[in-house]
Amino acid sequence: FDAAIDSYKQALKIKPDYAEAYCNMGVALNEKGDLDEAIDSYKQALKIKPNYADAYSNMATALKEKGDLDEAIDSYKQAIKIKPNYANAYYNMGIALKEKGDLDEAIDSYKQAIKIKPNFADAYSKMGIALKEKGDLEAAIDSYKQALKIKPNYANAYYNMGNALNEKGEPEAAIDSYKQAIKIKPNYANAYYNMGIALNEKGDLE
Repeated sequence: FDAAIDSYKQALKIKPDYAEAYCNMGVALNEKGDLDEAIDSYKQALKIKPNYADAYSNMATALKEKGDLDEAIDSYKQAIKIKPNYANAYYNMGIALKEKGDLDEAIDSYKQAIKIKPNFADAYSKMGIALKEKGDLEAAIDSYKQALKIKPNYANAYYNMGNALNEKGEPEAAIDSYKQAIKIKPNYANAYYNMGIALNEKGDLE
């Protein structure tokens, strides 16, 4: 990352109004964990190129990681205003909204992402988590099933579906779901742990 950042700086020395270099430098700084510097870099990109949707979206991700959820959501909204079919911005805004506790808005955001990109497995999976948190277990399970239809080797979707099934009072189905998760990801400690809870509830103590 340091070498990449140095390279972007060299590019900017030669061409100071290089918005893409500022944006990509922001990505490298973000990956490195320098969130404030990353945000400054995105701001520089936007000063040069105000309609830069990716810079707004990337800046929002850095703000979200920093814990500035309201600012992150505003930044995702700016990205979407510029690029209305920006599925990833809707998806990431959904994550920020869920973190903030706005479950209904998060679900709407995931739905928008899916409307733009119908085979967006991650959006279905995250929407399932928000629906489960909201107490809508049936809809959550359906959402996980959609994710698995698109991406059959999606260990996390099987795991989360297992959690929803167990909460719904279906430990047998939950155990099957955890087993699928473990088949895909053999070192999935949480899946073993929660499968243990489901087996305990079922009375299979051994």
